[in-house]
Amino acid sequence: MLFGKHFILCMLAVTIWAKAAGALEIRVPPLTVKAGQSIEIPIIVDEVDNLAGVRLVLTYDPEMLTYKKGAKTKETDSLMHIVNDKKPGILILVMAGARGVKGKDLPVFTLTFDAKKGLQQNQTTKISITESQLMGDDLKERKCTIVTHPVTVTP
Repeated sequence: MLFGKHFILCMLAVTIWAKAAGALEIRVPPLTVKAGQSIEIPIIVDEVDNLAGVRLVLTYDPEMLTYKKGAKTKETDSLMHIVNDKKPGILILVMAGARGVKGKDLPVFTLTFDAKKGLQQNQTTKISITESQLMGDDLKERKCTIVTHPVTVTP
């Protein structure tokens, strides 16, 4: 009886670990920028094989940051992209290609913002990823987790 309980617990732990290990992570690293200056914010995928489609909805505080442009990275240059920036505070990024890209700590896109001018003290803000969809070139969706860190704006 004791062996059976331990076996079940071990199997449960392995199953949970396997599910967690199968999920990709999209992240925005912690960054600092001086008030009034530009900052490039990378969107990074921890490890992926054959990433051929990306759809992200991002939000940011338009009182603290002004969106300027978005650019593919050398690793994702083969993918087409479009950024819908019609509503301040919301960005919709879509990338697609016939062949997928792969890598570890893969920067997939870089967003450029101008930070608010005239701050008297440090302030933090965040680029949040509110919706995400990653697809492989096999047209199967890749599950992912999201980790976003704050952007600190200094005087």
